[in-house]
Amino acid sequence: MQWPGGDKIPDPPCKTKYPIVLAHGIAMNDIPNVLEYFNGVKKRLEDNGATVFVADLDKMAATGTKAYQFANYLNNNVFKQKDRDGNSFDKVNVIGHSHGGIYSKYAVTFSSYYSHKYNRTFTWNLPKSKLASITQIDSPNEGSPGIDFALGVDEITNGLVTYGLDYVYTDVLAALFGENESDIYCDNLTNATDLCLDGAANMYAALGGNNPIPGIYCQSYHHKMKSFFGFAVPQLGVLQVMAFTMPIQAGAEAIGYRSDMGPHMPCDGGVSERSASWANYRGMDDGGWLQIAGVDHCNATGFPYGFTGWFSAPDKYQDIVEDLKAKGL
Repeated sequence: MQWPGGDKIPDPPCKTKYPIVLAHGIAMNDIPNVLEYFNGVKKRLEDNGATVFVADLDKMAATGTKAYQFANYLNNNVFKQKDRDGNSFDKVNVIGHSHGGIYSKYAVTFSSYYSHKYNRTFTWNLPKSKLASITQIDSPNEGSPGIDFALGVDEITNGLVTYGLDYVYTDVLAALFGENESDIYCDNLTNATDLCLDGAANMYAALGGNNPIPGIYCQSYHHKMKSFFGFAVPQLGVLQVMAFTMPIQAGAEAIGYRSDMGPHMPCDGGVSERSASWANYRGMDDGGWLQIAGVDHCNATGFPYGFTGWFSAPDKYQDIVEDLKAKGL
């Protein structure tokens, strides 16, 4: 299409060569008419020319099970779709927040996973050639001491936390929001073990460490929550969603807790910069000097309220997607 006079109309800023797939992390995904995990992000990207899919899979399944579900989501809900010209999508750009950046990497690195809880081997087929890029946002590649803390509590209470959460993510969510919100393969214990410091370190090595996946453009971003003496700074008088984890992160190294895996700061209240840095690390964002509290793990997607002070998740994701477009992806 051309402007009058012969000049070509420029492409919309987010019209990437390949569609965008947003992959959610642990604990929550979209609940229609209730919560939007990537708050306002999909609409912003689509308004600026992107084709966007939001992966829908279990909230608290093990990493390998989520990889299986993610591969199936792509194969059944994305690659069978057609673009505006009637062509099938042959590749995608994955943007994964938190655990989403881990199980998407797992999905193209492996093709099977055995679940001890469900006594089942999950198999899938997702060739590396199907992914143009993987962008991680605050992903715990080397784990989080907050997860170790939770597992420690669980050990003391002999499974109360783990099995209690299994009940919440199956029966309770189903009762509140319908059967579609109940996890199919809920496995809180394995999910947490995958993301504790030791478990994540083992998985990180198995997935190739800091090396990018051959044939896929790989990059990562991190956010920083600001604090004084390990305690989160309120943003306009409202404590941030992830603020309660900041003392755990800040104090972890100070008290020698798993110090051989440190340091755990700076962090977003759940994931440290060291843990989030993978492949082509694009840097850390604290929202600037006006963002008094910095940017926490949930602020990074605008979850759950969309109000994140002077930081805008839609702005951030638009910048990321415009950069992918500039790279020809």
